[in-house]
Amino acid sequence: MSEAELQTRPGALRAEDLQTAFRQAMRRLAGGVALVSTVHDGVRHGMTVTAVTSLTMEPPALVVSVNRHASAFDALVMSGQFCVNLLTQQHADLAIAFSRKPDGDARFTNGAWRMNDAGLPALDGSVASISCRLHDLVEYGTHAILIGAVEHLEIEPQQPMAPLIYLSGQFGGFWPLTA
Repeated sequence: MSEAELQTRPGALRAEDLQTAFRQAMRRLAGGVALVSTVHDGVRHGMTVTAVTSLTMEPPALVVSVNRHASAFDALVMSGQFCVNLLTQQHADLAIAFSRKPDGDARFTNGAWRMNDAGLPALDGSVASISCRLHDLVEYGTHAILIGAVEHLEIEPQQPMAPLIYLSGQFGGFWPLTA
């Protein structure tokens, strides 16, 4: 069903039409882009995510929504820890690489990676790298919400920030409004 048909169709939507409409609506919500990384059994794993947000400041915690069929999902859960690397506009190629094959350690051939003080892969030049202990996991549908208790973070002192944004299937940037 096309977007125009969804906009003009009266009444309740069928389940598959609702999914299509919801996907189209969510593509219109801009989101920051991050690479979530971990180490499990000596192998680095990572993936691109756009569903990351703070949960609480006291104690510091965040949530990451991950598809349970993603190649890195099991490693993220079994390791019990992960690092959220917030990307800059210069990292668009990395965001693409971490969303495709190959997976596992092969993804880390791209970018300037190092092991941080928490023992997790951190991306040099990211806006911030936030290391978390997996506190809880909530499954819903195809995804799981990982609740991470923040244990270590590094913030890039770059000025001005140029975060990578994802909107309508495309990567882009942020431009502040001027008065």
